[in-house]
Amino acid sequence: MFIQLEDIKQAKENLAGVIKDTPLQYSKTLSNRCGNAIYLKPENLQKTGSFKIRGAYNKIASLSNAAKKKGVVAFSAGNHGAGTAYAAKALGVQATVVLPENPVPSKKNAIIDYGAKAVEWGTDSIAMYERVLRFHEEDGMEIIHPFEDYFTIAGQGTIGIEIIKELPDVDAVIVPVSGGGLISGVAACLKEMKPTTEVIGVNSEGAQAMFYSLQKGKPSEVNEVNTIADGLMAKRPGELTFRHTQKYVDRLVLVTEKEIAETVAILAERAKLVVEPSGAASLAAILYNHVNLKNKKAVVLVSGGNVNFRLYSQLLTEYANKVFDKERLLK
Repeated sequence: MFIQLEDIKQAKENLAGVIKDTPLQYSKTLSNRCGNAIYLKPENLQKTGSFKIRGAYNKIASLSNAAKKKGVVAFSAGNHGAGTAYAAKALGVQATVVLPENPVPSKKNAIIDYGAKAVEWGTDSIAMYERVLRFHEEDGMEIIHPFEDYFTIAGQGTIGIEIIKELPDVDAVIVPVSGGGLISGVAACLKEMKPTTEVIGVNSEGAQAMFYSLQKGKPSEVNEVNTIADGLMAKRPGELTFRHTQKYVDRLVLVTEKEIAETVAILAERAKLVVEPSGAASLAAILYNHVNLKNKKAVVLVSGGNVNFRLYSQLLTEYANKVFDKERLLK
């Protein structure tokens, strides 16, 4: 079973008045650099600092009153946790979020500020999910999965509706990939609304669960995840998201850790956007010629801005003013 366009349209109605508008931002500088017309979809400016509020709110809004009374539980490196916490508070539901040990302080603080309980457990998504299952089994909490859920996928897919409405002749959309919820919803929406749109997913070389799974032909767990992009750290994609990616996504590419780091600095210097490494991966793919597009209208999904500011400072210090060919930009 695959998500339907009607489900995504319903999610869009559910989110009316809840999320912010994040209009496309055309960048002449990035367009000149890439040889394409580059439009940024700045979900780093979304409520809670990432796209995750879309899926989390749509899922919690779908629950019965009885389920809402028992509370909800999520696992997250931070962004999905913040989205879940915000959505739960807005809907009058108590939320618990399982975070990895030693989480990004700003992300943990946001979750607590939104009224959720934060629990640190494990070092990867597999361990965190096992703890979530215990909360579900022992306390009856409803699991708000970050990607393996139809309502979550539909919520993320609302981004596709917005892209097509604002740029009907879009040629390609580039999306960062972790567990696959974002690209599943966006790709399904785009392919139903404008089938000729090319949808390109991006994994980090240090966290390539979906890339590895596509090579294997089934959802598969990678042995190790080691990336500065803490929002892309899924060790295994979901069954739903794998099937959606197989069906709707044209291709998946890899970017290096250095390319992600440099792109964080580029977005700060040239687009004046604070973007976390996870949110920079999609732009890195086109900046460093991994997608081989030319003279196309390309939307780059900037998925989040909840950055570890100590890391951010290091990246700006190391890479700002060093990564652009000044003469090429002036052409």
